[in-house]
Amino acid sequence: MGTAAEVISIALGEVGYQEKATNASLDDPYANAGGGNWTKYGRDLAAAGYYNGDKNGYEWCDVFVDWCFYKAFGKTQGQLTEYQSGPLGAAVPFSAGYYKERGRYDQTPRPGDQVFYQEGGALVHTGIVVEVTPTQIVTVEGNKGNQVSKQARSRTSSYIAGYGHPNYDGSGGSTPVRPVGDLVKDWQSWLGVPTDGEYGPTTRAAAISRLLRAYVSERNLALGSAGDAVKVLQGRLYTLGYDPQGLDGRYGPGMEAAVRAYQTKTGLTADGVVGAATVTALFDL
Repeated sequence: MGTAAEVISIALGEVGYQEKATNASLDDPYANAGGGNWTKYGRDLAAAGYYNGDKNGYEWCDVFVDWCFYKAFGKTQGQLTEYQSGPLGAAVPFSAGYYKERGRYDQTPRPGDQVFYQEGGALVHTGIVVEVTPTQIVTVEGNKGNQVSKQARSRTSSYIAGYGHPNYDGSGGSTPVRPVGDLVKDWQSWLGVPTDGEYGPTTRAAAISRLLRAYVSERNLALGSAGDAVKVLQGRLYTLGYDPQGLDGRYGPGMEAAVRAYQTKTGLTADGVVGAATVTALFDL
């Protein structure tokens, strides 16, 4: 199965491809250049039955993103990775909606994400995030100046509407997250343990202690819950590769999606509610 790195590599490999004036020379990056919106991306996805009709010859920024996932994963898994299913349209608002429905849309970029842009409150353009710095995102975007273009934009730009986080691990969770990192270290600091970025015995004991003090095993936590217990659970999910979209102690849609993904992966009832069974599994009690 493909990965975020593979999708990024595929996207970067297409930089410079120019859309065609007519439905000819589609495989040549530069021949027959024009503004007709004809591309190999639309042709290939139409042949694969990817959409609810042939989208070649139409605006193609979203088609380009889907093509990159198609090349990395194939049709079925490509659609699932973007939270799509069945014959679909190719409009930017539709794609953003799929992520939003799964609680996989926010303002924090990661490499491999799908970025969405806005004008006048409407979603108008999209691309693939290939690099993230503290101040910028670097993207590859189809149909930018009638070609595939690499762009660098300020992370605070009002043009950026948000980011959809694909399901790269196949479980419904986020891209697998390495435990080592500043987010885990911040969580450890809050727990009062050494900040080595690893979920080891000391961190585990501190997390369980905090959970017990919050009586998590005696009640359920679900969408709308808040407090220390939720923050402990968020940190543990993150170390397992299920990103709850923040370690803020608030049980929001991102947290619910991460819990459901973990429950599905481990054979638990995927209800998005954290009760004793889920706590036991998460902390190997």
